[in-house]
Amino acid sequence: MSKIRVLPDSLANKIAAGEVVERPASIVKELIENSIDAGAKSIEVAVESGGRRLIRISDNGEGMLRDDAILAFERHATSKLKTSEDLEAIVTLGFRGEALASIASVAKVRLRTQTASDLVGTEVEISGGRMLNVRDVAFTPGAEFEIRDLFFNVPARRKFLKSEATESFHIANLVTHYALANPHLSFKLLNNNRESIRTTPAADLRERAYQLFGGEFIASLIEVGGEAGEMRVRGFVSSPSATRTTKDSQYFFINGRYVRDKVISRALIEAYRAMIPAGVYPSAMLFVEMPPHEVDVNVHPAKTEVRFVRSTIVHDLIRDAVRSAIGSSKAAVTLFAKPEPPPAPTTAETFRSHVFGEKPPQISREELREAFKIQAPPPIPQQSKMELSGGDDSLIATPGFERIDAEIPITEDASPFAEQPSSIEPDPLQLYGHRLGCLGAKATDSNSQLKPAQNLTLIADEVNPLGQMHNSFIIATDRSGLLLIDQHVAHERILFEQHWNALRRKKVETQRLLIPETLDLSPAQAAAFDQLLPELEENGFELGRLSGRTIAIKAIPAMLGAGVARTLLLELMDAIEENRRGLSLDEIRAEIAASLACRAAIKINMTLAPEKMRWLIDELMKKENPATCPHGRPIILRITAREIEKGFQRI
Repeated sequence: MSKIRVLPDSLANKIAAGEVVERPASIVKELIENSIDAGAKSIEVAVESGGRRLIRISDNGEGMLRDDAILAFERHATSKLKTSEDLEAIVTLGFRGEALASIASVAKVRLRTQTASDLVGTEVEISGGRMLNVRDVAFTPGAEFEIRDLFFNVPARRKFLKSEATESFHIANLVTHYALANPHLSFKLLNNNRESIRTTPAADLRERAYQLFGGEFIASLIEVGGEAGEMRVRGFVSSPSATRTTKDSQYFFINGRYVRDKVISRALIEAYRAMIPAGVYPSAMLFVEMPPHEVDVNVHPAKTEVRFVRSTIVHDLIRDAVRSAIGSSKAAVTLFAKPEPPPAPTTAETFRSHVFGEKPPQISREELREAFKIQAPPPIPQQSKMELSGGDDSLIATPGFERIDAEIPITEDASPFAEQPSSIEPDPLQLYGHRLGCLGAKATDSNSQLKPAQNLTLIADEVNPLGQMHNSFIIATDRSGLLLIDQHVAHERILFEQHWNALRRKKVETQRLLIPETLDLSPAQAAAFDQLLPELEENGFELGRLSGRTIAIKAIPAMLGAGVARTLLLELMDAIEENRRGLSLDEIRAEIAASLACRAAIKINMTLAPEKMRWLIDELMKKENPATCPHGRPIILRITAREIEKGFQRI
């Protein structure tokens, strides 16, 4: 009996849907492209429950005749191609003819359409690939697709959809892309009957970017333009001083088609080489135009990836155009120019400068604690010690102290909480720190020669600070050797545990702003803001929605300086969205708390007096986990006396 058989159309369409319909945003993409190809001037998108329950897209394009409306749902039915030669010069966004058949096979679809010459419109209803009804309706010229109950007949696919907030983000991000690519069109996005995006026809790309992102984003943009033969690039990039922690604000288009392309991304990064630090990314809106035969857009089912015939020329064109634009605007020079005098410090900043300034008054440790409003803990019992990573096994026990069993082992493969006693609550960011990461933190170099060693016992009173290296690392000694302490992450750990404990007690201190600050969000950031708002308020922020996507910052956590609240909120939303797949509530709370601590902590390249170094070490030793910062980076490295003696060939 023959084993090979031809699949029925219903099954073939479901398989094709697995490639074309990745998530609700995939449907929005296909239908928006069809509306643009149909000559629409106005496109409206409405979704409910992140697109699971409803996706409705209506336009005022040319519409379809009755026969075309029925035939459009057949597999490989398209009006864009006639011969194989047409594949070499594709100028439309949609062309494969699989989208509508795939969508209709996994959802309940209703199409209503009418051409300008018809007296009545046509309505077609399909459920799970089966056509239910075709009838005349009263309609206006254009088309409206209504997709309900996505994956209702494929539950295995439905369960892999992400949260409503995540799917809404992808849809908002997609509409933003096509609104940028088509400034002459009007777009509207309704999310659960709430308007997220509304744009009117704009004169140019800069005006459209202003409609979507606001004036503050536009102020940092630099215009880009360049040509190489028949290829041309235009658009805008951000100043090197205005970077983001994710690539979400990078928009690339090839002949008006939104793409995710490594060639363009690599060229953009190379253009900023030596201008921005690693781990941050510029904003960009780049439009590349070239003859259709120079690019193959038929290499990905969703048409989001392309292949260039001459990728090297495309790469060099973009790199040189962006680099030239940055140089001509003198934007790179501002990175190294003398900064303007800072504004007058707030009360909270005055306290911090009083303690960590360059020439502080000589005050006692108790006065330092009072200045920081830190309640001094009870004296450390003689039989207790802080266990950190490091050292060797030949440590000499101090008289009056006994080794405890709760050591914190630091290895590259094990969690620092693997051996902790159950009475100590694990640090949430230590459990998830490898995935989240610190804002602006660099990846750990696994080949580094200097690593936290094993089984070191530190006693605060035995650690003697000697000074600083590069005004960034505290050099100290104890009985066993030399210690290097990262002052920024040490203070970050102290502030994190203080804030986390206050958060658990619901006693986070806040400071109200005399004049509330306003912040304009992008559509994607607005979706993230709605998800984060309850947690931000728990962490000491008081925020309010104004008109559209503008929010007001009325109060901030007391530990945070007023000048960094805006930047922190934007970076926090980017960090959450970058890791939006599978983040739990505890992970989000921990990321917010760690970001607050990171922003409020003392920085590198800051001179510390001996009293400040002493205070930092004492407070660090009292924390539950003084070995690593909230994002998993080591705080203390050490070189043992034995290693030093070996280096000098004394043993």
